[in-house]
Amino acid sequence: PIVPASGVLKRHFLYNIMSKDVALDQTIWDVHENQQSFVPIEFTEEIKPDLFGLEAAKATEMVSGLSVTIAERKVLENAYIDVIELPITTETLPVFKELRLKIVKNRTQGITKWKEKEKAFYLAGGNFIQAIYNKEIAINEEMEAKLMEAEKFFENQQKAIAKELNDTRLLKLAPYVDDTTGLTFAEFSDEDFDDYVLGKKTKFENAQKEAEAEILRIENERLAKIESDKLILAENNRLKTEADAKEKALEKERSENQRLLAIEKSKSDKIIAEAKAKADAESEKLEAERIEKLNLELAPIKFQLQEWINTFYIKIPESLEQNETANEILSKFWAFKSWSNNQIKS
Repeated sequence: PIVPASGVLKRHFLYNIMSKDVALDQTIWDVHENQQSFVPIEFTEEIKPDLFGLEAAKATEMVSGLSVTIAERKVLENAYIDVIELPITTETLPVFKELRLKIVKNRTQGITKWKEKEKAFYLAGGNFIQAIYNKEIAINEEMEAKLMEAEKFFENQQKAIAKELNDTRLLKLAPYVDDTTGLTFAEFSDEDFDDYVLGKKTKFENAQKEAEAEILRIENERLAKIESDKLILAENNRLKTEADAKEKALEKERSENQRLLAIEKSKSDKIIAEAKAKADAESEKLEAERIEKLNLELAPIKFQLQEWINTFYIKIPESLEQNETANEILSKFWAFKSWSNNQIKS
């Protein structure tokens, strides 16, 4: 512990020259006299006494109790320079801790306690001075107040009369104004004030009439809405009844339409079936003709020619049956057909 006021703490470290390791078990702490440690504290540019309204001599006196603590910290700073360069090992950890605790003690038991002591002293002094000041000025203020009261006697008397008049007038005005705070009517003549009150009263009564009219209007609107709602409800009920009747009629019509559609569908299905059957038959006929044509195309030429000649056919119209030329043409046609058959055979 740093106890002596003139003590200077110095840390001596013995090194193993071969391994460069610290021999912690051989270290010792020495405290010895050093008169140079008690030099006055210098003030920097940031904390010049005149910046705080203090004289240099007074400021020096105020910080004189901090000199020993600062001197002791200087020794700790020198030790710190050596210790902070040590390698971090399990052996050096106690050295770091021991020096840190001494620096903490220098701060908390030295600098902090000095600050608290000095601030408490000057705070107590300030409170003491304030108490004396309060006591002494009370005598002055009492005499000043009595003299001022005498000096302002007639003025205060006029103010009291004016205040009483104003309070009376405010009571007269209050029924017609929501807030009379800050209003002053002491300077008004009776005639002017009565005119002012009459104006506020008229405005107030008109506002009341308008408010009553508005209340009546709102009530009439409410009653009218009730009647309107009744009419709307009745109309809605009527419309709902009509809608229900129409819906029933439509439902009946839909049922009838569905029945008729079913009949029509049955007829349509029959027609479609018949048409399909006819189409199938036609398709079969066309297919038979196609096959027949194909067979004909593949048959021998003589057969094809014979089939072709067999398609030749004419008939005399009933109106020309007795016509000689018509009969001659028919005779020649059959002769041509006979000739054709002979040509095919040969």
